Amino acid sequence: MPSADRVATFSADDIPEDHRDEFIRDFYGRIQMRLDITPRADTPLRFSARTLILPEMNLTKGTVSPMVWERNSALMADGNDDIILSWNKGGYRFTMPGRGDFSTDPGTAAIFPMDRRYSVASEDSQWTMALQFKRSLLAPLVKNLDDVRPDSLGLTLPAHRLLFDYLWSLLHMEGPETLAPLASRHITDLLAVSFGGMEAHTHPPGVRAARLAGIKQHIARNLTDPGLNVSQVSRRFGISERYVRQLFAGEGTSFSDYVNGERLAYVHSCLTDRRQLLRRIADIAFEVGFNEPSTFYRQFRLRYGMTPTEVRALTEKAGNS
Repeated sequence: MPSADRVATFSADDIPEDHRDEFIRDFYGRIQMRLDITPRADTPLRFSARTLILPEMNLTKGTVSPMVWERNSALMADGNDDIILSWNKGGYRFTMPGRGDFSTDPGTAAIFPMDRRYSVASEDSQWTMALQFKRSLLAPLVKNLDDVRPDSLGLTLPAHRLLFDYLWSLLHMEGPETLAPLASRHITDLLAVSFGGMEAHTHPPGVRAARLAGIKQHIARNLTDPGLNVSQVSRRFGISERYVRQLFAGEGTSFSDYVNGERLAYVHSCLTDRRQLLRRIADIAFEVGFNEPSTFYRQFRLRYGMTPTEVRALTEKAGNS
């Protein structure tokens, strides 16, 4: 499938208002999602979604007004036995005939198997994220998959936190569709750990990838922190310093080299930003921990083939031409 076909967007604003409710109920609800949708009558209809189509799974993030979503007997005639894992800003209240009533805390996941009837309501869906995946992906990995409680996953569980952060980062990165097969494999690993099918300490590839992605995000947010080091990261993520180093070694680098490269890239981005032409180069370098000017200049030239002064001169010249 071409990359452009792996991302689908939908917004109720694109539908004429007098046909909006009917279109969402019939097309997006019954045909696309295989769910019956009932918007709340006293709330203006809001519905927008972006779906990333991956091998054997779909990942969606959206904003919707309060609604009731129902998987009923008529829709179940399609034989679909997918599983939906869904997060919601306000949490869910839902009923599964034969299993009882459940609720989830704000921002935590609910498990909805498509081969069962259920009814779901939420009052606050300013953001919602859902992963729909083939049941066959987890069946060989998770014993008694059908017995997993639909409200059993919580953000306090480390594996669930890893899964949520990984999915969220996929939805917010540029060009995630180019990594579709790899992302699908990583997500399957994380699902298996979250559902109790394998132990996190076995370090399946998806868990390693999610942890590394989380550490890189932490580094990006804390480049100017002088205390950014392996020890800090290991405490932040609850893993050993040795394991942190192994994660970066698996990419052919080291933790310190990666951080140093990101800090050099930060300086370079500042020097090529015309809004920062008046900032002293030494101040920018010092901001991200380069305290020794000669070392900084040497490393910068080795990475970019030019001195910081030459990079800035090119930026000034480009702005004047």
